[in-house]
Amino acid sequence: MVVTLDFICLRLNPDNGQPEVMLKERLKGPHEGQYALVGGWVREHPLDDGNGYDHTLEDAVTRILTSKVGFLPSYLEKLPPEGSATRDPALGWSVTIPFLCLFNRPDMAELDQQDSIRWESIDGILTGASPLPFDHRKLVRLAYDAFLNKIKYSSLLLYLLPEKVAVSQIVHAYEIFGICVKKQTVFSRWINPGVLVETGERRAIAAKGQPSRLYRLEESSLSYFDSEIGKSYRMKACNG
Repeated sequence: MVVTLDFICLRLNPDNGQPEVMLKERLKGPHEGQYALVGGWVREHPLDDGNGYDHTLEDAVTRILTSKVGFLPSYLEKLPPEGSATRDPALGWSVTIPFLCLFNRPDMAELDQQDSIRWESIDGILTGASPLPFDHRKLVRLAYDAFLNKIKYSSLLLYLLPEKVAVSQIVHAYEIFGICVKKQTVFSRWINPGVLVETGERRAIAAKGQPSRLYRLEESSLSYFDSEIGKSYRMKACNG
């Protein structure tokens, strides 16, 4: 049975702030020339050319991401596996282990220089306007649902934001995902406990207004809350 890894890599578009998924052109095999999720096989045995195999799952993750993307994400989380006899007809029975990956690295611009990589909007993928091969649309849906649920109760969303971020940027990012968060909440949940710390720098966020204090994330693992960080909404604005 073949075991593969698929990476649902998310970023916020630098111009409009909307969530996007990284896609990579398939250079061979089924659906050659189409764009799909970044992924690859787990190497159970050494290859014919003598290259080593994956001793652990972490080895496979590092090998695939560094060889196909160039570096590791800001945040990575393993999701429940998916498998069937039909997800890849060319392989027969196969199982994939999907990973949610968040990117906010300062060297992200390097990815835009790679001809084989492009970013597609979440909405385009989930509505089918931007079709993906295999079961990749389903994997995007599963990963995105997990992401949306987790940002309500943890610091996960901060891993999508710039390394140095203003409070207003955090509030706006939550609005993008339909969650109303007050500036006071950012202070009480993250800044006062020391999860976000001041950098001593200021930057103008809007065209008008005073430069804002900048903060950086200072935690070794996700922070979790006992209750939702803000109120979810659907059709009306956050301050409506």
